Amino acid sequence: MDSLLDIRNLSLVFDTFDGTYHAIDDVSLSLKPGEALGLVGETGCGKSVLTRAAFGLVPSPPARITQGSVKLDGMELLGLTDRALRQVRGRQVAMIFQDPMTYLNPVFKVGTQLVDAIRAQHGGAIDRKAAREIALDMLEKVHLPNPLRQFNSYPHELSGGMRQRILIAMALAARPKLLIADEPTTALDVTIQAQILDLMAELVDDMNLSMIMISHDLGVVAQVCSRVAVMYAGKIVEDAPIREIFETPVHPYTKGLLGALPHPFRPADDLESIPGNLPDLLDPPPGCRFAGRCTFRRPECDAPIPLAEIAPRHSVACVLRPGAVTPAVAATKDLNHA
Repeated sequence: MDSLLDIRNLSLVFDTFDGTYHAIDDVSLSLKPGEALGLVGETGCGKSVLTRAAFGLVPSPPARITQGSVKLDGMELLGLTDRALRQVRGRQVAMIFQDPMTYLNPVFKVGTQLVDAIRAQHGGAIDRKAAREIALDMLEKVHLPNPLRQFNSYPHELSGGMRQRILIAMALAARPKLLIADEPTTALDVTIQAQILDLMAELVDDMNLSMIMISHDLGVVAQVCSRVAVMYAGKIVEDAPIREIFETPVHPYTKGLLGALPHPFRPADDLESIPGNLPDLLDPPPGCRFAGRCTFRRPECDAPIPLAEIAPRHSVACVLRPGAVTPAVAATKDLNHA
């Protein structure tokens, strides 16, 4: 099956007063129609920057894409004008942001904002009455009680969970092919978070959407995604189906994230932590960017390590991966051959 989204060898830097900050380095990622992908990693690893850069949402300057390709349904996005990208954003690709408190204008009613967004998504080709009908229909789809009342409310009159549902309705009103959810449950309490995750899983299935969910929480991603890409310091270090990530993780960073995940049958003092700090991306290491924090570090880790497939749909960038040929292993093979 052809990919809906195909990112190849994408690299992005920020030009700062201190030097060039290498935020995204040679990242490749693909997404099939109807697939839900989780993009996980600690704060500052480049998750949001990657998805925003792919669709022209990172300001340039200071950001600068130095190489790569981004194709949506076969169409190359890098190099498109702002006007052409606006035809893609909202219509073919929609985004839900992580803080519902700040993405609705407090001085306009919810209905006004929904109607304006829907008309913009359709390029002004529909009138306000038609847009209003679409808005009310979407409010029903996201299970808001009394949609007409919420339509006529101001954002401050609604709870955080209700506002997040409205943002979801706004994003999906144009029936896009791809939904990017950037930590959509961060500002919500646990009960509402579970409701929003169930809603998103339902909508993705009903509307046959492809989705990228950005999160630092593997537990959240496991509820709605079938595949996970683990990101560290601007690079993808492991990409696998969700079950394999939990049952047979390979990269030490992935194992560290899982070890820090709370479990109802494990005492809190058993939680693991990852020592050390992120590398300085003004002067990134030439090899594995996790090597400075890894307890399994070897000399081979100081050389570039590509993301390589170890099983169908399971790729890892680590010298510890099964079948990896390191200089030491290659030397042993040569001696045995001799």
